[in-house]
Amino acid sequence: MQRRKSQIQPANLKKKAIGIVVSEFRREAGFSQERLSADCGFERTYLSRVERGILNPTAIRLWTIAEALKTPFHAMVNRMESWAAEQEKARHQR
Repeated sequence: MQRRKSQIQPANLKKKAIGIVVSEFRREAGFSQERLSADCGFERTYLSRVERGILNPTAIRLWTIAEALKTPFHAMVNRMESWAAEQEKARHQR
């Protein structure tokens, strides 16, 4: 039996913030990865890798995701910044 490869974890806090926030907005909208990726014209695996913080999407692709979710682009960016700031604050308090 072939052993499953371990999942890649993002080392970059900003990439992780993008993935967390895209996933949160997608779930809040009630979209599956398949539906959102189809609405955006992306492969499902691309969206999965964004959500896991493996890929760093361009601003245009993030904007496309926001539009498909009927969410203002700035709302996603604001949440990304807030999430990253909270993580940094928690890291410094340890």
